[in-house]
Amino acid sequence: MEHTRNPDTSMTVAVVEAVSSFENCEPTTLAPLYRVVDTDALDALFATGPGASGDRGCAVSFEFSDSHVTIENSERIVVEPATATRVPSN
Repeated sequence: MEHTRNPDTSMTVAVVEAVSSFENCEPTTLAPLYRVVDTDALDALFATGPGASGDRGCAVSFEFSDSHVTIENSERIVVEPATATRVPSN
């Protein structure tokens, strides 16, 4: 599943929303995201808006809940089953 983040939404909130949508559950039923990734660093890395230092050219992947999450270019969040065979993108 592909999710496009609203620039006014923090990346951590967008990830939780995308995963809860993919797993068809309420966001509050997921384990805290900070248990698998530094949420302050994730938000800073993908910050948007005037004066933001976010790097729009980077990508990050990690496992969260029962999903594999890939964030690309500050906007695109791809969520797939954690057990899916993934081919690295170039």
